[in-house]
Amino acid sequence: MSPSAVKKAPVSGTVTMGGKPLAEAEIYFFTEKFTGFAKTNEEGKYILAQGAAIGANRVYISKFEGGAAAAATDPTLELNDPTQTAIANQAQAASGKRGPKQLIPPQFSSEKTTKLTFDVPEAGAKDADFNL
Repeated sequence: MSPSAVKKAPVSGTVTMGGKPLAEAEIYFFTEKFTGFAKTNEEGKYILAQGAAIGANRVYISKFEGGAAAAATDPTLELNDPTQTAIANQAQAASGKRGPKQLIPPQFSSEKTTKLTFDVPEAGAKDADFNL
């Protein structure tokens, strides 16, 4: 099934961490067939660019120290794989280099380990808020 065949709905909300807006974080809503993506603004607000699949979605939120560009500069770091992240961090520690640090706890920041979910109604949602 192509991504265009997946029924989607508009989704927006706010991400906070410790009660404060989480700016410049990446948020992903995903199912087996579709992934919606957005980046939070200075107030922690986001709007998924292509919406999210209707129904149950798993959600993860990622923010690296220095931003996503810092993470992208390290080819050994696969953003969605905690094992690769640990290996890359050990290699960097051994070499004296310091790579980008994930600022979000693992139970929220990885496709494999996230505990976050959101059920997207057919009409969409403007209150998909997450407080980490």
